[in-house]
Amino acid sequence: MSLWAVALVVSLLVPALHQGDRQWWPWTCVAGIAGGGLALLYVRRGRGNAAGANLSARSQPPADGPASEA
Repeated sequence: MSLWAVALVVSLLVPALHQGDRQWWPWTCVAGIAGGGLALLYVRRGRGNAAGANLSARSQPPADGPASEA
């Protein structure tokens, strides 16, 4: 996210990077900052990770499967 902010500052400070056919460059940086901020909020709230996953139900061997004998 910070790289998008640096790119936004550079694209605004250098006139050749935001004039003419390159007017969309600063808006791309703004979209990158906004998308990164939303993703950061999403992950920080606990969604998108396996914190609430029920892993114990997945780690049990299947009842119908072949039994491994030692």
